[in-house]
Amino acid sequence: MFNESNEWKRLANSKDVKNHHKKLVQIKKNIYKNYSKFSFLKFSNNKEVFYNLKKSKKKFENTDKFLLIGTGGSSLGTKALMSIFNKNNIEFLENLDPYTVNQYFQRNRKNSFGLIVVSKSGETLEVLSLFDIILSESKNKQKLIKNTIIITDKTNSTLRKIAIKNNIDVLDHDESIGGRFSCFSLTSLLPLHLSGVNSIELKKLVDESFKRNLAVDNHSSNTSISIMAKIINEKKYVGHVFLVYIDSFINIGKWFKQLWTESLGKNGKGLHLISATGAIDQHSQLQMWLDGPKNLIFTIIIPKKRYKDFKIKNKHNLLPAYLKDMKIGELLNIMGESTAIELKKAGVPVRIIYLENDKFDSAINLMTTLLLEVALIGKLIEINPFNQPAVEKVKLRIKKILNRK
Repeated sequence: MFNESNEWKRLANSKDVKNHHKKLVQIKKNIYKNYSKFSFLKFSNNKEVFYNLKKSKKKFENTDKFLLIGTGGSSLGTKALMSIFNKNNIEFLENLDPYTVNQYFQRNRKNSFGLIVVSKSGETLEVLSLFDIILSESKNKQKLIKNTIIITDKTNSTLRKIAIKNNIDVLDHDESIGGRFSCFSLTSLLPLHLSGVNSIELKKLVDESFKRNLAVDNHSSNTSISIMAKIINEKKYVGHVFLVYIDSFINIGKWFKQLWTESLGKNGKGLHLISATGAIDQHSQLQMWLDGPKNLIFTIIIPKKRYKDFKIKNKHNLLPAYLKDMKIGELLNIMGESTAIELKKAGVPVRIIYLENDKFDSAINLMTTLLLEVALIGKLIEINPFNQPAVEKVKLRIKKILNRK
């Protein structure tokens, strides 16, 4: 993975970057000594995780279709990884819209499935409500209960009480890992493993990628993180556009949106994360990006190689000559690079992250990079990237209104 961030360097003077860089190196050294504050990097419990993966795989050995009930960090990472591995045997219920729930029942009423319920706190209203509806609507409740597994904290939560009362299998959510940082814990590794992905090998790949990103001499990573911290502290820009030129990575953008905004939007600091898809959003947002207010920065994701590509034949010579023998993946990359060039000319800060390819290994490298990048930016701008205190206010408000009713 190559991080081309030359355009970002002009946003911070060398003294600021050096100061951030020096602080960042020390933070990385401290992480090597003690992983506890960056618990999503944990690999000391791999043996236990792998045991649970194998055990759960055996439980569902005769099941090939699943429903996952979860929202936010309990689903976004899994959805991103499912797209990367091109797996479609898990459906998701994340929201309380009755239309969506009804559509699910219309598609699956007669089919048997394995049920995965994920809530770190065990008190997520969406999860509790949807789980209740699925159980209530089931024609064979005992069979469904037997084919259900729950991932939640060890606390005596509502979800765990339901599990105990119904004798449902429960796996402990790692209480030290926040939901949005949990995509490489059991939260996502388990659904992926049940879908047919070898999550044991995946976790080993993830651990190696984290180690590379943590290297104190990773100049590209250190530079990007240091510059981003300076950008956020200056408060000149209001948004960060994450523009991906790989369709199977679209859900990474949705996952990254939660990771970025919930981790860094604190104490009046942060940038709004706008996930976008190239070249589709060139036809809907590019005018604003180029000719509107210059208050956005960009990260553009482009693969050097495409796993599968198609050549334009132009057999009847009706297309423009420059399209003949052009591969569409190459054409899409040209669109991305052209967009980056014009944005830079318009004075918009842009960095391009070039991935080796559009396959899962590059996706894992990207996601581990982004996880660590966000956590380290938080430390540099002196906020806690692992909590979300403002969100709790809305949760309390909802419960107050519900209690009144």
